[in-house]
Amino acid sequence: MGVLFIAYLVLVLGVAPLLSWRAAASGMIRLTPRMMVYRSGITTAWLLALTGAAVLWWEQTLAPGDVGLQLLPPVALLGWSAAALLALLICMGLFSLLRHLTGRDESPDLLHLLPQSRQERWLFSALALTAGLTEEFVFRGIAQAGLLRLPGLDEAQAPWLAAAVVALAFGFGHGYQDGLGMLRAGLMGFVLAVPLILTGSLLPGMVAHAALDMTALLRARPAPNPGQAAEAAP
Repeated sequence: MGVLFIAYLVLVLGVAPLLSWRAAASGMIRLTPRMMVYRSGITTAWLLALTGAAVLWWEQTLAPGDVGLQLLPPVALLGWSAAALLALLICMGLFSLLRHLTGRDESPDLLHLLPQSRQERWLFSALALTAGLTEEFVFRGIAQAGLLRLPGLDEAQAPWLAAAVVALAFGFGHGYQDGLGMLRAGLMGFVLAVPLILTGSLLPGMVAHAALDMTALLRARPAPNPGQAAEAAP
């Protein structure tokens, strides 16, 4: 691996999650309009993904197939995507149950990010699709493939160890979801690595990731109409 590739790994697995966590810890997410957060998230995600693609092109150390950019037969793609999405939904359900049993609500930051208006829903949908494509490419694709190039790793265990390290960084980068949320994101990141390890393709993870993020639209509630709110007030 060249210097640029190593620097990119440090950015993805260290710097970016730390900056994300600090932004959440500062409380600035709750103070920022949702549309602005969505636009910023989309822009940042694509910049990180395009930078990674540029590094791969420049260094020529990894082929597209090495980072999971390969097709699957339609039936296999559908099956693996559905299986991954089901596993993610089960994970979500288990953590929801854990929150219920411990009396812990979702983090205020996460609740703030749920879209309310129709315009917010459209932009949030674009953010969900962006996350599915770019985060899988950056984390499960480039970062995981880069870690596999480190010397001294046992060949049989290397993919799973790399997936665990990437999942740890992925979870830490979701600091706006509080401690349980970060643990949930990390576990789900590991789940998303399974189809890649077993099939060699990022596509099932991309589909499942985007579909899961889109389910947030089902939890969102429209903002109350100002007129209705005034009528309801005593």
